[in-house]
Amino acid sequence: MSLKTPNESCGLTALQREMHLSILTFLRATDLSNVQQTCTTFNNRELVVSVVDHFAAEVYPRELTEGFDTPIVSPLKSVVVASNKGRKKAESQVTIKADDSLKVYTFEMLRNMETLVVTRAISRPEPPLNSDGTCFYVSKSWCKSALAWLEVQQEERKERELKQQRAAEEAKLLASTPSKKGKKQGKHPGSSGKKKKLSRKEQRARDRKMSNALPPPPNVNSDLVCEHGCIKNCSSKQARARRRVMDKQAWKILKSFYPDSHELSAEFTGCLICRAEDETAKKAVIDRKEEEKANRKKPLSCPLVRGFYTRASKGFPSHCLVPPKPLPLEMSEIGKVETSHDGFSMFSPIPLQYERTCPLKPGVYCALPRSWCYKWRKYMKNGGDCPPPPDASECLCEAHSLPLVPPHLESFLRGETTTLLGGTSNLPAAPPTSPFASTSLPVGASFSSPSARRTSDSSTLQALRAAGLSESEVHAQRLAMARIEDERIAMVNEARRPRSDSTSSTGQERITNEQLDRENRVVVEILTDDEVTALESLYPRVTGGTYALRFAVIEGCGGQSEIVWTTQPCRECDPSSSIDPTYYHIIVVVCLQQTETTWPPLVESLPRWPNGKVLGTTSLCSKDIAEREFCARLPCLGCTIPQTKNMD
Repeated sequence: MSLKTPNESCGLTALQREMHLSILTFLRATDLSNVQQTCTTFNNRELVVSVVDHFAAEVYPRELTEGFDTPIVSPLKSVVVASNKGRKKAESQVTIKADDSLKVYTFEMLRNMETLVVTRAISRPEPPLNSDGTCFYVSKSWCKSALAWLEVQQEERKERELKQQRAAEEAKLLASTPSKKGKKQGKHPGSSGKKKKLSRKEQRARDRKMSNALPPPPNVNSDLVCEHGCIKNCSSKQARARRRVMDKQAWKILKSFYPDSHELSAEFTGCLICRAEDETAKKAVIDRKEEEKANRKKPLSCPLVRGFYTRASKGFPSHCLVPPKPLPLEMSEIGKVETSHDGFSMFSPIPLQYERTCPLKPGVYCALPRSWCYKWRKYMKNGGDCPPPPDASECLCEAHSLPLVPPHLESFLRGETTTLLGGTSNLPAAPPTSPFASTSLPVGASFSSPSARRTSDSSTLQALRAAGLSESEVHAQRLAMARIEDERIAMVNEARRPRSDSTSSTGQERITNEQLDRENRVVVEILTDDEVTALESLYPRVTGGTYALRFAVIEGCGGQSEIVWTTQPCRECDPSSSIDPTYYHIIVVVCLQQTETTWPPLVESLPRWPNGKVLGTTSLCSKDIAEREFCARLPCLGCTIPQTKNMD
């Protein structure tokens, strides 16, 4: 196959055929199509076929170009023509055969070849990494977007081929079937004459898929390249997620289609300049954190602040404690044998008692909410947001703006507990008014010793005999009671046995924890006045000052300590969270005098404030409308006293 020599004797058209092929192979299908439309010399069928063959055989590997000229939609193998002469329908087979002796190539087929080559190059399996520099990195996100866009191009090509095939079939049908006047042409045999329409859901999905697919960027490694033109530094997990390994042949093909791409060899792990900058930035961050930590912990150089920081579990300054004073006891009261009215003989040892006084030394102290103390210690240890200045305004009641003393603080100042925030108390309970005030033991009760258990309850035995029980049955009852006593004693000893683990808690610790969690609206810690002043000095920008719940411990007459508050605490409001006024009804808004005289049992069951006053009695005698409305919100206790309308 030869080309005709152009009429012009000079210029580009005067070159030989081989030169034309070499020049045209540097262009893409779209560029060749534009050249074909602008110059008649290159609008040559034989030249177009030669260019396409040269691309398929020389430029691209044959395994990547195989099947580029095969249409996506295969044509019909036969066309059945129906007879219109009124006779019986006769079928004639017309076979469409392509002329293999003459190739018909266009630049559109070259475009199909290019998309096929790119798709197969991207879809190749990743080769193993080696050190000879024959592998390259390609962005996985770019490959994903390129495949999506190529799939859309494939769908558009399929639609074009369907339209062309349908038009060719209609033209052949018109040419092979003569039409008569007044009669309609028959439809294509085997066809319903209607196109298969997609559902609305399928059409929306197809339109969305077609609209979201955009051409890939010209640089296949735009998201893998740093500002210095090298590959970005990342971890091995990120590298596997963002990079794709490609062999040298596939990379050359992509480079020819996208010449603006950066060549990233697989032997390079990252940019050295970026790595040095990252190390410098990390060192700067570490230095800044160390400097911030040093500045943050600079106040701990003060002994007062450091003492408050290190006593998180105690809640009070241990150096301000005074040792407990034991009560004087006569030797005759240390232990004696008593005989009760029912015949029991038991030894009642009286342990050493201690005087209940304030455990703090005389001085000025301050109470701060434990929540603020926790935030401040957490900030000093780990950093973060700096807490506001120390403020005890949470301890003020909303009704009178007076301080509310938390029950756990009041118990500690009275000497009822030795710990402020939980722990084991070393002070025993108060002795009973009489040695046998609580020693009336029923049948089956536990005794202080096995010898005491041998003494039977004579009245109980007489009652059993009077009921008609025989001696054997009475003996069985005594054995059963003894067995129950042994079980109860074992359970008590097991409960009182000290646990080895740190998570166990004694009875006093459980009581204190329940008091902290349930009976205190605000849990506080005790600080000395000097410690509070040192903490306030850490906030020099606060000019107005903050509220502090201050009190003084003064040594009174007889060695007894007294507590004096700078502001008299409120005794009308409840400082604990155990009593919620919304759980009681207007029933308490009854005259206390009338209630005490009319329903004495009811007054004993009414809820009371810590000072002993019945809840709501303050509002009874007051004519303040707001207080009456507050009392009207209290739910009913179930009595028959007439109630007013609930304000809820």
